[in-house]
Amino acid sequence: MCGRVLIGEQKDIVITGRDGQQFKPKPNAGGNPGSMLTVVTDAMPDKVQQYRWGLLTADDDKIHARHKHARIENIHTVWRRQLGRKHCVIRIQAFFEYNKDQKKSYRVERADGKPFYIAGLWDIWMDVDTNVLLPTCLMITMPPNRAMGEIHDRMPAMLERCDVKTWLNGNLTGQQRTAFLQSHPCLPETLKITVEKEF
Repeated sequence: MCGRVLIGEQKDIVITGRDGQQFKPKPNAGGNPGSMLTVVTDAMPDKVQQYRWGLLTADDDKIHARHKHARIENIHTVWRRQLGRKHCVIRIQAFFEYNKDQKKSYRVERADGKPFYIAGLWDIWMDVDTNVLLPTCLMITMPPNRAMGEIHDRMPAMLERCDVKTWLNGNLTGQQRTAFLQSHPCLPETLKITVEKEF
């Protein structure tokens, strides 16, 4: 599910680095697990930052990209340390899915051309060898809507821009947040799905 994304133009974005310095992100960059993605976190909701895609926890002894997604069905057990405490929203322009039965790769974007806002979780990992802090994140996935169901059995938990503050609201419990995602699924007509490549 969603192992490749298009980060997009981001002309309207200024990134705040961990040192407080601001900079413009590279335009039209693609992203894979391990890439830096544009995020807003509940810890700093007024700042746009870049976090590495592939969440690392204190239990990890080396950098990897295994945890790029969290299934909403088991998020309360597998990700209980982050849920309710460390939430983020990841901004991307499009994502790509491969359907092995159809032997096609699909590009998924919003029909209105606006960016996606994906609900996610974050953490800060420390490399014990170098004492460098690395901010990391993952995307939450859920069962697909009708349009996505034609090409894949999962989809990212996509938020409307007006719902971003709800996901980042520090007064909500983890249960309330996941209930919100499940009661506000992305509508099929929101998506534009096109064939990127046939194999």
